[in-house]
Amino acid sequence: MIFMNLLSRYVSRTFLLSFLTTFSCLFIIIFLFDFAELQRRAGTKEIDLLMKLNMVLLRSPQFLEQVLPFIVLIAALFVFWRMNRSNELVVIRSSGVSLWRIILPVSMVALIIGFVDLAVFNPLSSAMQVRFEKLEKRYLLRNKEDIKLSPTGLWFSEKRGPHQVIYRASKVNLEKMEFQDLNIIITSEKNKFIERLDAKTGQIHEGHLDLNDGWDLNVGQVAKPFVEKSISTSLNRKKIEQMQNSRLVSSFWKLPAYIALLDAAGLQSLKYQMSWQSMLANSFWLGFMVLLAAAFSCRPVRQGKSALFIFLGLFSGLFLYFFKDMTFAIGASGGLPPIIAAWLPPLITVMVGAVIVFSQEDG
Repeated sequence: MIFMNLLSRYVSRTFLLSFLTTFSCLFIIIFLFDFAELQRRAGTKEIDLLMKLNMVLLRSPQFLEQVLPFIVLIAALFVFWRMNRSNELVVIRSSGVSLWRIILPVSMVALIIGFVDLAVFNPLSSAMQVRFEKLEKRYLLRNKEDIKLSPTGLWFSEKRGPHQVIYRASKVNLEKMEFQDLNIIITSEKNKFIERLDAKTGQIHEGHLDLNDGWDLNVGQVAKPFVEKSISTSLNRKKIEQMQNSRLVSSFWKLPAYIALLDAAGLQSLKYQMSWQSMLANSFWLGFMVLLAAAFSCRPVRQGKSALFIFLGLFSGLFLYFFKDMTFAIGASGGLPPIIAAWLPPLITVMVGAVIVFSQEDG
């Protein structure tokens, strides 16, 4: 029992050190590449160097979250390969210890990392991404088109000539491009009020927004009722959907409430349901990646071709990583139920890893 406790602590500590090293190396690589990309986007814009560094730091956690399963795979591959090459695995297994007793502590550490990511790192990353997008909008983006969903309704805006137009609707039907309880505020370049339009319903048709049963209030004038009124707009279904997706809420804890708001507003929430299921599945996927790493790196050294199998392990991880993106796209488009599309890559990972490890154990 004492030996097993020592062994568990040893392999867990070794894996955690390997994970932190890999995490730090990838953070530096992501930071440098993202800083170069930001420099390119900034061009001749006068942005302070400290502000650029701040923007890159704010966005880095989101990239790190995306590659977290691959970081775990690389760290676990290195740990098992080193133990195998130094004959530590041979000594441990010759004492009657199963390979599963070596894999289990590492998988548990990876699972804990996944749960910490879900509970702590993900909300922090989401908040930092929101801050980055505000700075990006201020320093890099020229247009001011945006969309926001809140309990008060759907808010979106567009640039129309020299004026900024802000829309608020309690509900939207994107199929018919109809809006209910529509409020429109038009402001000047200097953010001064020009006109407000309120209508019970509105519908976009061929570059025009047709309003019904409302009021028209111009600055310095008395509000006037109207039965029908038409104003020009550049909004269409594709543009609204693109604005919606450009500000994807990424916090695991806020997504359920946001999905409910989307459903209430009449907007498509399938992509957000897929995101929530994918985040939950990713936490368990980290533990399953350890099993995949062990399958390709615990093969006896005397059989040769260790480097080839390490490469195959990396290739398998990359394949599953891109397979996850493919299933995400299928689930977000409605081709598969979100729960199946999100959990399919982790299930394939654990099945492949388990089959190979069992074959090695049975020998």
